[in-house]
Amino acid sequence: GIIGKSGCGKTTLLSVMVGFLRPNRGRVYYRGKDLFKSGKAVEGRFGFSSQETSFYDKLTVEENLSYFGKMYGLKRKIVNDRAEALIRLFELESAADTTGGELSSGMQKRLDIACALIHDPEVLFLDEPTANLDPLLRKDIIKLIKKIKGFGTTVVITSHILGEIDYL
Repeated sequence: GIIGKSGCGKTTLLSVMVGFLRPNRGRVYYRGKDLFKSGKAVEGRFGFSSQETSFYDKLTVEENLSYFGKMYGLKRKIVNDRAEALIRLFELESAADTTGGELSSGMQKRLDIACALIHDPEVLFLDEPTANLDPLLRKDIIKLIKKIKGFGTTVVITSHILGEIDYL
């Protein structure tokens, strides 16, 4: 977990760690490879879910998962199998044909994390995954994060809520 108050640079740090931003100084290494010199070697190993959703409002849950899977170059069969498994894991079965923009905030957060997992990354970065959620939805997201960790995915989370990070 990465803990810090609002505005201290947690999101910027994650953006550097996943390769969205270049650091002003220093280097980022993953498994001994410089992230910015070995793009192909680390490409696809990370999943990222930002505070703001990254899915497409006008696409359905299934269409979003399919789109992100294709973006990572996955074959149709793998995309379909992974999408089906993620829809079950994230309890989105009843919303599979619903557009992202019509989902509740809790379902939107689940869809966003599912899209970040479609390519089965080694490391999942979650930027304040429980921000702006009510206490019950926060608990649901935390349970999902524990399930994801149980599959062997490394999960890196930013938060300003020490109790959540401590619990995870």
